[in-house]
Amino acid sequence: MSIHYLKKPLITKLLSLIVFYCLLPVSLSAQQNNINFSNLSAINYKDKIIQLEKYTVPKKYIDKSSQAWYAEILTDRNKSLLSSFKENNLIDDTLLLKKCNSILNRISISNKSYNYDSINIYINRSVVANAACYGEGTIMINLGLFLWVDNDDELALVIAHEVAHQLLKHSDSKIEKSIATFTSEEFKTTLKNIKKADYGKYDRFRKLMKGLTVESGKHSTYKESEADSLGVVLIKNAGFNAVTASKILLKLDKVDELFTSDKLYQLKDFFQQTTVDLSFFNTKKTYNGLSSVKVTMNADIDLDTIKTHPDCIKRYEIISGKGTKSAINCCSALNNNYTDYKENSMLEIVRQLYENNSIGQCIHFCIFALHNNYNPAIYNNFLSLCFSKLYFADKHLQRFTAVNAAANPGTNLKQLQDFLFQISTADLEILSMYFLNINGVPNSEDYEFAKLMYNTEIKNKDSETGFATYNNRFPKNKYKYLISKK
Repeated sequence: MSIHYLKKPLITKLLSLIVFYCLLPVSLSAQQNNINFSNLSAINYKDKIIQLEKYTVPKKYIDKSSQAWYAEILTDRNKSLLSSFKENNLIDDTLLLKKCNSILNRISISNKSYNYDSINIYINRSVVANAACYGEGTIMINLGLFLWVDNDDELALVIAHEVAHQLLKHSDSKIEKSIATFTSEEFKTTLKNIKKADYGKYDRFRKLMKGLTVESGKHSTYKESEADSLGVVLIKNAGFNAVTASKILLKLDKVDELFTSDKLYQLKDFFQQTTVDLSFFNTKKTYNGLSSVKVTMNADIDLDTIKTHPDCIKRYEIISGKGTKSAINCCSALNNNYTDYKENSMLEIVRQLYENNSIGQCIHFCIFALHNNYNPAIYNNFLSLCFSKLYFADKHLQRFTAVNAAANPGTNLKQLQDFLFQISTADLEILSMYFLNINGVPNSEDYEFAKLMYNTEIKNKDSETGFATYNNRFPKNKYKYLISKK
């Protein structure tokens, strides 16, 4: 983040802030807990990065055309993995990894007829509730999944499903089928005819590739069922309850609700505690706002994933043996033995969204977390950071980019987005200071960082001096990678 100097705030805004601060409660919260981040992959997985950088495609095909396609596919896969590690799309989260690896170890000990040597689990920072197998042994478990998992049985089924893809060599078979198609005489002839055509080249090529995609989809659906079947065997042999585990499939059918529901929180009630202008909520909207792009959660569509295919209900019924499905609500309450995993996941999700300047979504998740009894100190702190950054973005005519979250009309996220579009610059400053002070305990590393961002992004104080002072006071602070000299 580069901080630039801004114009002095208006005297009227200063007066409104003084009045507001005088109205703040004297004692707002007893204690601010420390925020602990997991290490980023570019730092903690240097050996893996070196291994990926040295990768060479093995010789598999005698036919040059087939080997060329094979090399291109594997090289692209390796580049994708390398990029994920180098660009910090992964984290080395000790708590989450320890839980995942303990389940993988339990599965491997109880199913010794398979070889697990190449399998390694990593935590992806994506908010999407999903998991993926890359085919060469890498299994990614997304942070978003942990918001929905409530027990070891459910997590075991997800892990076993991805392990099954690896053990059954589904990625290899998909690659082989693709190469067989691309090198077939029929495909070559069709492609040549398209190239020679005078008109409609694009439409003909699009139809050709669409046909390949449909065929691949049918093949993948079969593989998902096969992975489910082996996955259930693996967890049963390891002593997990398959019926309990199958409920994760019902949840995966609902994961879009974190973005598409209108019942996650009451936005007006949340901001009612502040002194900002809430007239937005009293005005009947006659437009859809600046964004009405539909949110979809089917990420990583080219990979075999636990929720790539929309048949979760059917898969639940097959695994559980139950014809009627249980009611599943959006992930919320922290009232079971998976609280710590949900807390870790939510913290890292909010951190990643703030880091990537996805401020609308970051505020959305902070409010959701506060509404569902996650650690309030963490999310009040991040709300202060978000409103400081939004103020800064607004001054640089970038508020739309920072707020835009591609939200569906009628959802909590859409309402929040529209509110953040129209709220005044002065109110952004008020909210930043409000959430900075609500925890009530200054002098911690986290509080002082939020205060630093308030001073540099809103009050236009010298960022270089502020960063130097902060780093001297907290030489090993966790925020160094987020701040830079202008």
